[in-house]
Amino acid sequence: MVSTPKRLLLVEDDAHDARFVMRAFAQVDQAIELVHATDADEAVEQLTHGHFDYILMDIKLPGSDGIDLLRRVRKHRATALIPIVVLTSSINPADVLHCYSAGANAYVAKPSSVLEYRRFAEAFIRFWVESAILPPSMSLRR
Repeated sequence: MVSTPKRLLLVEDDAHDARFVMRAFAQVDQAIELVHATDADEAVEQLTHGHFDYILMDIKLPGSDGIDLLRRVRKHRATALIPIVVLTSSINPADVLHCYSAGANAYVAKPSSVLEYRRFAEAFIRFWVESAILPPSMSLRR
């Protein structure tokens, strides 16, 4: 059985960090289609017009911050169940609490090296794509 490629929305305003994430996922799994948005409004636009299996996002974004984006995503029926992983440089316990309270499924500190980005991508694929069982409505949305 051939599975359809999984789509990942990356919400990251820092071009260098976005490049590290995209390169790491490309090296680890060619079946992940990664779409990049640089702010919350662009992310909402992408989510409105496309199907995504996962969201990987920073919380420190220009304009509307990532915590507001989390709330917006969770508020809409079409996007409410998409797994959201926060990938951010903040290890502030208040940020962690706010993200989980707003609906994040996981919170991860940004890697500090190219190798660590690759390890993150491998772990993401291993857990979210290969192991996690998503709600039935997620697999029927295509």
